[in-house]
Amino acid sequence: MTMLLSGAQRRQLDAEGYVQFPGVLVTEQVEALLTHLETLWEIEGAAASQENYIENNTRRLANLANKGDVFRGIFAHSLILDAVGTVIGPDIRLSMLNARDALPGEGTRQSFHCDTDNSGKPDEQGYYACTAIWCLDDFTAENGATRLIPGTHRSGRVPKEVLTDISAPHPDEICLTGKRGDVIVFNGHTWHAGGANQSQGPRRAILAHYFRAGILRSENRRQHLTPEVLAQLTPSELAIIGPDEP
Repeated sequence: MTMLLSGAQRRQLDAEGYVQFPGVLVTEQVEALLTHLETLWEIEGAAASQENYIENNTRRLANLANKGDVFRGIFAHSLILDAVGTVIGPDIRLSMLNARDALPGEGTRQSFHCDTDNSGKPDEQGYYACTAIWCLDDFTAENGATRLIPGTHRSGRVPKEVLTDISAPHPDEICLTGKRGDVIVFNGHTWHAGGANQSQGPRRAILAHYFRAGILRSENRRQHLTPEVLAQLTPSELAIIGPDEP
């Protein structure tokens, strides 16, 4: 069944730059994803996420669309795609599909940034980037849940143009806390920053980054699929992947 946003959710996404969907994944789905991700981390070892980039004090995986059918329900989920389309329009292309685990007791808070490949500002057609965070553990203030400054997507500016210190907390920031199984979608032009995990447990998530079709995806910001995986995808999934497009 196709799930769509409510009017209130669309208005929040437009005005504040984010929307949260509780309980998109049930416990069994979360556990299946975690089991598969932990297996991939074990297999890939030190090479994990080399298709994208390596991050200190953080476990990452990249190119997940090529690494299991379990991820098809993530990057092509109807409700999430409806939210993404509300931001960037209906012609959606998947950029990165990563897993990220901010290790407990390590790492530092990220600087405020936008999830774009260039200056971060909307172009003549409007917004072109959108991100979905699939929470596989509870997101709390202690374990460094993402911080976001609502409404900054409307500013037409990027953090470094405005903030004296892009690494410092901002008085208007909010902490995007949530339960495992929740999904948080935000306009990729909204200023945000991941926090440091100061808890004793993991903070695992899948990050799905989307661009509007026609926006250049660099080699490390797109999915690279084998012929075997491509042959299994539906036409709508292939359209989202855009395997023959830059």
